[in-house]
Parts: sequence; structure tokens; C-alpha cells
Amino acid sequence: MELTKEQIKYIDNQIANYGVQYWDVRIELIDHTVSYVEVNLKKQEDFKKVVHKAFVNLGWKGTFAHLNKQGWKNTNIFYRKIYMNGFLDFFTKIKNLLLFVILFLIYYSISEVLSLKYFVVFSYILFFIPGLLFFWKSFVVWRKKYGKSVHKQYGLHYLICTLLLFQIIMISLGESSLFSIPEEYHKLVLFILIPVHLVFTYSGYQVYKIAIKKVENMKNKILS
Repeated sequence: MELTKEQIKYIDNQIANYGVQYWDVRIELIDHTVSYVEVNLKKQEDFKKVVHKAFVNLGWKGTFAHLNKQGWKNTNIFYRKIYMNGFLDFFTKIKNLLLFVILFLIYYSISEVLSLKYFVVFSYILFFIPGLLFFWKSFVVWRKKYGKSVHKQYGLHYLICTLLLFQIIMISLGESSLFSIPEEYHKLVLFILIPVHLVFTYSGYQVYKIAIKKVENMKNKILS
């Protein structure tokens, strides 16, 4: 027995009320519930009772909060694997290696031309450029009204991940920092940190594109 749009909407609302606020996590639960109800619903049987049985079959415990948490965890594992593999795969391509070496040599040359103070300032600019990309992409997805989406959240998260992780090191290069790194190590730290940060940002951008494409495909499936 095929369910009506109103019945599917009821299922969606119930799952949301039971602790699953992100629509892309709800979709899988909705699909399982709809399939169960369509198979088990009889003409004279109460629709809501069959939905409740479907929820129990899914592991409902008065709430779906545990499934919501598991959904976040599984999604993070999926994207984290892509993120780490993307970083490693970057160095397996000759074109990327050549580009990396050329840009690193340019970066090194700039360090020889500028004083240490201005080289650190220049490195700060390089470090925060991915932040501009993050804010732009955040604005783009906000305009597209994707709603509360786990895939969207992780796509944006991995775009800015190393900016958040490495900023404490960058702050330590400042003279007024509580835990200052000695000046003689500034260049060494930057020669390691900035390239790693930018390659990870590149990998994060690939994750972002995969995540947003998935969100758009799921949205199109709902609308079709």
C-alpha cells in the first residue's frame, strides 16, 4: 500500500520530534519507516500504530537521539577518510608534486627577501586565505537554503579544519603570545605548517564539493 504525501510528512515530523533535526539524517529513517508501513499496513489497521511499530523496529527508545548521534558519527567517519586520503593522494600525482615544489621554492625565496617580521605577516595572510573561502562557501550554501544538513556541516567543517587546528601555532609566533616560539624556529615552523595547511585545505575543498553534491542530489530526489 503506497503512502500519501501527508502520511510521509507525518512520519518525517515524528522523527524530527524524536530528536533527529537534520533532514539528511532523517531521510534514511523515513525510507525504512515508509517501506515497513507500506508492507505491513492493512486497510483496517491504524496508520499511526503501524508507524510506531516501524519506529520500534528501527530501535526507537522513546527517542531517536542515539540514532541521530550514530548518523553524525558515521557521516564524519566517511568524510574524514576522504579528507585524509585526499591529502595523501595529492602527493601521488606528478603534476601536484611539481606545483608543490615550485610554490614552496617561491615561498622560500620570499622568506629570503623579507625580514622575519614581514615574512611572518605574509605567512599569516597565506594561513587565513582559506578562511575567506570558508566564509564565501558558507554564504553560498546559506543562499541556497539547504537547511540543517549533516553533510553540509561536515563539508564546511573540513574546509576550515586545519585553520582551526593550527591557529594556536600561528598565534605562538607572535611576540606577545603566552607561549611564544623562539624566533630562530619561526621559519622552520612556517615551512612545515603553511604547505601542510594549504594541501589539507585543498583536500577539504574536495570534501566540501562531494558533500554539497550529495546534499543537492538528496534534495533533488525529495523534490522529484
